[in-house]
Amino acid sequence: MTRPIWLRIHRVLGLTMAAFLLMQALTGALLLYRGPAARLIDPAGMTSAANGPVIAAGEAAARAARALPGYHVTRLFAPDIDGATWFAQLRDADGRAAYASVDPAGGAVLRAGGLFAFPVEAALQIHYRLMAGKAGMAVVALNALALLTMAVSGLCFWWPKRHFAKALTIRWTLKPRLVLRQAHRTAGVVAAAFLILLAGTGLLLIVPELTDGSAAARLVAAPATAIDQSLLLAQSAFPDAALRDLRIDGDRIIVNFAAPERNARAVHRAIVTLARPHIVSATRAQHNGALWMIVLPIHAGDAIGAIGPALLMLVALTLAALSISGPIMWWQAAAQRRRPARKALA
Repeated sequence: MTRPIWLRIHRVLGLTMAAFLLMQALTGALLLYRGPAARLIDPAGMTSAANGPVIAAGEAAARAARALPGYHVTRLFAPDIDGATWFAQLRDADGRAAYASVDPAGGAVLRAGGLFAFPVEAALQIHYRLMAGKAGMAVVALNALALLTMAVSGLCFWWPKRHFAKALTIRWTLKPRLVLRQAHRTAGVVAAAFLILLAGTGLLLIVPELTDGSAAARLVAAPATAIDQSLLLAQSAFPDAALRDLRIDGDRIIVNFAAPERNARAVHRAIVTLARPHIVSATRAQHNGALWMIVLPIHAGDAIGAIGPALLMLVALTLAALSISGPIMWWQAAAQRRRPARKALA
């Protein structure tokens, strides 16, 4: 294809998806430091007071459910560091979601309510499904495809025959609109490989979920003692692993234990019944073939250690800047084209 065609593809997709790309960039940047961000934004609701006896998972689930009558706990995340809280996801019979944070020291419910009572959880739901279920996930998948195409088309349009370094130079003495154009070009080229990686891994994460026809978790009012007994049995399969989260689905709980020996996001998984507890299955992370367990650490930057999230934060902010500067450049070019017409009419 010719350079003008690559430019047209890049421009049309950029203008069409700019708002979505900006939203994905900003929510993604926030999610790179999900726990610390939640505690920074809402210290009263997401930070333990560390004052009182330590409560078990079953008691945390029971207190979350009591704080939101008519709702049942479907998932419970364990505190991941000192000062963190239990975080419960709940749902009612009509499918409405609610959330609660519970202090692991003493069991006080620190915050309970809808999605916007928990800004970082809201960012996750926007980033992953635009708060619109599978329809929102489809839009996010299209957004990832658009970003992938834009990164490739931008590179193809820019690619010089020689003098690569010179083709990336920004001449700061030019008019502001030309400086903006060159800055947009250079930032896009430098970030292109990372944007392709993020778009590709994002697609690999969302497409399996989008095509998954599994039914929603069955709601039950699981007693605290039943949860703790089943959790204790699950722990016996992985005695040295720390609890990450558990899901309650009818008469069983699906328990995930952190498996850092594989990677930062990997989990050992045990499925245990609640009534007359017995282990249905226990799968070590090394034997779990779930695609997300390989792809998510790459998408979140954890695959290269502590520098990864910081690097992706820079990439996300670059994408946000590109999403804003692209429409500004289009508007400036349109204004330039209108000027001769106005002069002719005058």
